[in-house]
Amino acid sequence: MFKKVIVAVAAAGLLSACANKWDVEGAQTMESMGSPFQAALQSEYAELAAAERNEGDWPDTAYFVAKAKAAAMGEAVAPTTLDERDLPAKYVDELSAARQDLMMVMGQGAAEANPPVAARAQAMFDCWMQEAEEDRQPDDIARCKQNFEIAMNELKTPAMPATPFTVFFDLDSAQLDAEAMATLDEVAAEYQQVVPPRVLVVGHTDTSGPSDYNVVLSQRRAESVSRALAARGIASEVMQLEAYGEERLMVPTPDGTVERMNRRVEVMFQN
Repeated sequence: MFKKVIVAVAAAGLLSACANKWDVEGAQTMESMGSPFQAALQSEYAELAAAERNEGDWPDTAYFVAKAKAAAMGEAVAPTTLDERDLPAKYVDELSAARQDLMMVMGQGAAEANPPVAARAQAMFDCWMQEAEEDRQPDDIARCKQNFEIAMNELKTPAMPATPFTVFFDLDSAQLDAEAMATLDEVAAEYQQVVPPRVLVVGHTDTSGPSDYNVVLSQRRAESVSRALAARGIASEVMQLEAYGEERLMVPTPDGTVERMNRRVEVMFQN
């Protein structure tokens, strides 16, 4: 009887340990003790674990559960290395290059700059590796690869400047001074880095003149800026000009007030 009890307890412990390895729900609901990137990574790996459990792939369920829990605990979790998987030769070069690209953007701060997308890229790389090792489901391989590439493209795309560039004007003038020219040099340099599909150029005035005149003046200011940007290599076709006169004041003032901060053109990059 005593031996039977020992065997039963040992068997129960073994089953509990196995169940813990496949504890997808536990991986999903663990409180994150890590960074925003690690929290996003936890979610991504738990999702992969759930998908593998649904397919009855218990080794990979356990693999992704372990990575999800490690991320939740704030541990450094790296993308799958090539020697962790028994890859068919036809996939090795492509996956090796993909991992190098992933590690490069991570080294450039992608996990801090865009945690959800960086986590998505890493998880989809691991998904691609796992499906390539099995080499049984071409659609799943293609899906993981495509999702990896989508995330990588987003990580490699420079972020748009969060605030507009602002050029200021003298009273009743649309002439660009030296300070304005220097600002537009910055706009052109940033444009070459980002290459946005649209550049919004918005003219404004203060409240010191008649409102209908100010609309025309704000248009002249926007046109002055757009001409200067075109001379700096930004195609006119990508620029959209708008003019609001005194409608959108940076500094609220009564009518008839001279205020330099309101005499401006704002330049914004847009997707």
